Amino acid sequence: MTLNLDIADFLANSWQKKPCLIRQGFAAFSDLISPEILAGLAMEEGADSRIVQTNANTDSGWQVIHGPFEEYESFGESDWTLLVQSVNEWVPEVGELLQPFRFLPDWRLDDVMVSFSCENGGVGPHVDQYDVFIIQGTGKRRWRVGNRQPLQELQPTEDLCLVNNDFNVVIDEELESGDVLYIPAGSPHDGIALEPSLNYSVGFRAPSQAELLWQLGDSAMANDVLTKRYTDPDSQAPSSGYEVTEQQLDAVKSLLIEAISSDESSDLIARLLSQSKRPLVEPELPVTAEQIPAMLEQGAAFIERAPGARLLRLNNDTFYLNGEKLEVPEAAQQAATQLAKMHGSAHVTELKATFSTPESQAVLAEVINLGGYYFFIDEAPE
Repeated sequence: MTLNLDIADFLANSWQKKPCLIRQGFAAFSDLISPEILAGLAMEEGADSRIVQTNANTDSGWQVIHGPFEEYESFGESDWTLLVQSVNEWVPEVGELLQPFRFLPDWRLDDVMVSFSCENGGVGPHVDQYDVFIIQGTGKRRWRVGNRQPLQELQPTEDLCLVNNDFNVVIDEELESGDVLYIPAGSPHDGIALEPSLNYSVGFRAPSQAELLWQLGDSAMANDVLTKRYTDPDSQAPSSGYEVTEQQLDAVKSLLIEAISSDESSDLIARLLSQSKRPLVEPELPVTAEQIPAMLEQGAAFIERAPGARLLRLNNDTFYLNGEKLEVPEAAQQAATQLAKMHGSAHVTELKATFSTPESQAVLAEVINLGGYYFFIDEAPE
């Protein structure tokens, strides 16, 4: 899949600045999942799914129902939308939609949400706290999008936060199959299906200071680092015991700044950014480096990157996977880099040369044992 986009121009003028519409961003786009398969996925216990219904028989006219679902007939043929999160982790074909967007950092990626809307279906005017690319699949949908602006929020029902419908609009267009709409975090938008429609939303997370500080502190406690404590040997007694002086406040801030600026903090942040959204599935039996050569000799074998796995490189030489720091010697740096660049699957013949040394085989065994990659045999008949 090729995204028809001038990436340099997009990053300079649109990314996190303003919404933009990319007509035929994916030319001759073919749906990666059918509405029937999406509906079936929303019946699974482990899937994160919900239906947003407009013109519902409620005081507010809105209703949100969370899956798993048993049937859909009761919702009728209009005015509702089915949304399923992280479909890329369930359907490999949907996962392929991530590759064209890898000009952005892997660690920013959240998931691919897929929605199916009946005629007049939508989730109402709202803002998201993440950046999103919305790819139109089958059907047509009208989108109204605004720049960031002061807004009044309301909550017509539980789990649904909307904004006033009269926001200032800069994009008001109908999207057809293959069109791509980019919406920065904080920009109000509202999409209404003109006919039964599929949409694919590639979301990029934008964590807040509070989220990062909380996660960093939790990780520091778990790893027993950043243990330096507050001291004030030169303090002078305040006029009252309940007072916090400017000197004390500055000392606490300096302690926190020192912690965030430390090498330990860099390591913790890299661990956090490499964590997968959902738990990775580790092999039942650990793989050893000595087993790798034989695995690479299987003619029908492939190595697959697990859905949701993040293999990141820090400072050009240190690698992290799912919160773990990898031991990658210099002789295996090229092998680890190839794994980090990899998306989806690769045939073993493409990897034999790279993983021909004991050091590189040890790295491959480690990422398999962490659940980030796995071997599989294509047993399809020739």
